[in-house]
Amino acid sequence: MELRQQLIKDIELLPESVLQAFTLIAREHIALYKKPSVEINNKCRAVYGSGKGMMWIAEDFNAPLDELREYME
Repeated sequence: MELRQQLIKDIELLPESVLQAFTLIAREHIALYKKPSVEINNKCRAVYGSGKGMMWIAEDFNAPLDELREYME
């Protein structure tokens, strides 16, 4: 609690112009923080199969790894 009281005293000693700037920055920060970060758009929905051909799985995907051979014996 002592640190908080010291911080309040230090803030009170700041010039008025610095306090006004700090207040504006704090208000902007709070306003940005309260805005939703993602807006839901019902028009933009994934279409089944739209990613076809964009990914592939290697032929040896299920093959044993050489690094783990000693644990598999």
